[in-house]
Amino acid sequence: MSKQSLIGTCIGGRYRIGDLLGQGGMSHVYLAEDLKLKGKKWAVKECLPLEADDMTLFLEEAEMLARLQHPQLPQLVDYFTTEDGKGFLVMDYIQGPTLQDLFEEKGRELPVAKIVHMAFQLCDLLHYLHTFQPRPIIYRDLKPSNVMLNEQNQVRLIDFGVARHFKHGKQSDTMQMGTIGFAAPEQFLGLQTDARTDLFTLGSMLYYLLSGGQYAYITQKPLEQIRPDLPEALTSTVRLLLQEHPQNRCQSAMEVKMRLRSIYSESAAAPEALNLHTPYTTSTTDKLIVIGGLFAGVGATFMAITLARILHSMHIPNALVEQPTIEPDLYMLLYGDSKAPKDYQFASNQISGRTSATISSWTNGFTTWVPLHPEGFQSSWHPADSFKLLHTIKKPIVIWDISTHWEDPSVQEICHSADEIIVVVDASPGKCNRPSSRVHFNRFDTYQQRGKKVHYVANGTMPGHFRNEWVDSLPEEPLCTLPEIPRTEVMRAVWKGECIQDQTEVLEKLKDSLNPLLREILPADTIRKSSLKGSKSLFSRFKKHS
Repeated sequence: MSKQSLIGTCIGGRYRIGDLLGQGGMSHVYLAEDLKLKGKKWAVKECLPLEADDMTLFLEEAEMLARLQHPQLPQLVDYFTTEDGKGFLVMDYIQGPTLQDLFEEKGRELPVAKIVHMAFQLCDLLHYLHTFQPRPIIYRDLKPSNVMLNEQNQVRLIDFGVARHFKHGKQSDTMQMGTIGFAAPEQFLGLQTDARTDLFTLGSMLYYLLSGGQYAYITQKPLEQIRPDLPEALTSTVRLLLQEHPQNRCQSAMEVKMRLRSIYSESAAAPEALNLHTPYTTSTTDKLIVIGGLFAGVGATFMAITLARILHSMHIPNALVEQPTIEPDLYMLLYGDSKAPKDYQFASNQISGRTSATISSWTNGFTTWVPLHPEGFQSSWHPADSFKLLHTIKKPIVIWDISTHWEDPSVQEICHSADEIIVVVDASPGKCNRPSSRVHFNRFDTYQQRGKKVHYVANGTMPGHFRNEWVDSLPEEPLCTLPEIPRTEVMRAVWKGECIQDQTEVLEKLKDSLNPLLREILPADTIRKSSLKGSKSLFSRFKKHS
């Protein structure tokens, strides 16, 4: 049955075919009227005559779409095949222009903030697909004509005809499909496609939209040469997405989103602010800071609490999260049995349990504590869970304590998205030369090559001529050194049930020692304002000495 003769006919016993909405090499999409639900309109996708293998692919797409439950993805309501070997998908009809339509209508020039706002939404959608259970879904055909916009500037993905489930261990795809100009190299080389394939297509689409409709594979020019007015962090993110080899790209949709959030807030790029052309800046930009030790017992959690309380003293809202795969320590150090809110619910348990209850909050001044249950985390923790937890916290600065679990997949995922990585070492060249330490150093070097900031902080000093040997065992000299706190002061704080970092003189000592690190991770004006806020008047100093 040709598309001309299909129009006006009834298929599936209830769908009267109307106008042709669009067509591709393997399918046509029609507007159809539901004869059973009077007045209801559907989009009906006709897949051209199916061979045995094609029928399997069709049924896979239908079953995959049927399981998707997301307001910005097409909702499948029915599917069936006909005697002449055609398959039909019945989906909700989405009214509105495609992104390609809008792009052409505006003379191939859209506000940068609007493009970034769409990128935020696409990152969320890709994250949903890539973390879909029981198997991730790879979209594989992201392009402006497959993105629709409603009146609220909400993006919706359409056409899942090229999408597939990701299968671990599979070396190549059975079909290499995608749109030339946007598809990743592996789609045309017979190689396995995965989440990073979708990230390449996202980078291709951003390049296309930001360059006035040019294709990266044709121009072979960095985006900054075409648009020198764009923020460097934006052009470098696009450049990273377009790397030929998947291992050199951003590794997750959330990493892309975190990179974009470092220069544009989601609120600054929201629909009501779409006329903005300038990056979002505040005195304190959103930051995700990962803190871990090179080896056990080096003081990573002490460093994390210290940084949280320094930020508190500077009136900067922050949260300290204990990585759910590590041995719990934070609740005990914070004297949770007496200090935690009554009936406190541990956030990691709520996230992993998929409960709909509001996440409990344990706040102390400007710091929100997110500890593990003292008996440990009993469920499995996935990378997607980390981003769900991160999304619920909503603090400008989040400190993520990973202890020594650098090799954990969820830790590596959060490191890919981190703005700063702080590695705590102690003054022991022997430990730094361990094989496990060298493996960690190589991992940190990889993060640095991908544009991540890695800072080394020493806990304790190496005396005399041994210092040079110790420094030589490290990739670079530590940025600063945590001072020794007399054991008597620590024990006194323990007996009082207090954090030693909340003692004013101790905190000032710690803050002075970590000042080089603070200058690296905080904007200069934030540090300057904090110094003014913390300065004492002549009268208060006179009173103290009196």
